[in-house]
Amino acid sequence: MVEMHCHILSGLDDGPVQMGQSVAMAEKAAASGITSIIATPHHLNGYYHNEPMVVNQAVQRLRAELSKRNIRLQIAPGQEIRVHDRLIEDLYAGKCCTLAGSRYMLLELPFGHIPPNLSNILDELTISGIVPIFAHPERNRVFLRKPKLLSDFLRQGVLCQLTSQSFTGLFGRKVQKWCSHFCKENGFHFISSDAHDIQLRSFALSEAYSLIEKKFDCNVVQILQNNAESLWCNLTIECHKWPNRKRIWFLRV
Repeated sequence: MVEMHCHILSGLDDGPVQMGQSVAMAEKAAASGITSIIATPHHLNGYYHNEPMVVNQAVQRLRAELSKRNIRLQIAPGQEIRVHDRLIEDLYAGKCCTLAGSRYMLLELPFGHIPPNLSNILDELTISGIVPIFAHPERNRVFLRKPKLLSDFLRQGVLCQLTSQSFTGLFGRKVQKWCSHFCKENGFHFISSDAHDIQLRSFALSEAYSLIEKKFDCNVVQILQNNAESLWCNLTIECHKWPNRKRIWFLRV
């Protein structure tokens, strides 16, 4: 399995503080069947500032530590970038990482509102050859009230990553129910742990995949896993929606 949103790099954000904690996360990920992780520290969210050089150096340190311990887990650089007015300028200035060097970029929205210029920023990213991915939109209060607004952004070409522990109930029953309903109406493209540690915010991909298989079917799980693999390899993502268990629609982006 490919994990495309994970805070595994130590000392950069609200993930692990020390290398030993990063190693513990890597060991747990590998034991759960994860083979590849894209490290996505927070960037420009008001607390953390992690430009590409910092992220790449941290990835190299973690790779060396895992190799020394014979932990077979691939690590690639990325960022979880908070949407801001100068995002396009930062992109051209080389201050933004895509995911594993691909065309795909992970974007975090504020939790309480939708930036008024978001559509324009998304259009500019698309023109620049970037495919935007919303990180955990199920935790945005506006999308929780107005899921159709997120559907509109998906039609604009945005991809959507839901969090595994939103399905398992960590973020509350309301978010859990929203995820199931949104999937039935729209589908989504990726599931990720957004892991920060090995206790509360740990890896729960297998558990979430099991729940999704029960609610939909094994084909949906295979699509999500294939999408993560395609992202890792910078291939085209299958965009899909499954309004019920018997019918799955496919598009391509």
